[in-house]
Amino acid sequence: MSQNDTDVFNKARRAREQLAAQYLSHPDVTLIDIGYVPDRATGTQKVALRIHVRDSWLKAKPENRVSFPYRVDGIPVAVIGGEYKTE
Repeated sequence: MSQNDTDVFNKARRAREQLAAQYLSHPDVTLIDIGYVPDRATGTQKVALRIHVRDSWLKAKPENRVSFPYRVDGIPVAVIGGEYKTE
């Protein structure tokens, strides 16, 4: 991992903490992590903050659901459907 990659992930971790503090207690949010998402402009993968939400959020009308930022400290935010349960 290059220094640039390390810097990006450190910045992403700080941004994830900001998102978690603001949204993790919301009933529709199941997880907030850092991962890769497709970059349509370049056809490659880019680092993003991923907010995993319940199906109820995905099915709700946009005006009835919590909205999330598009970016936090320059790191893109992606919303992903996902309900998780312990086994």
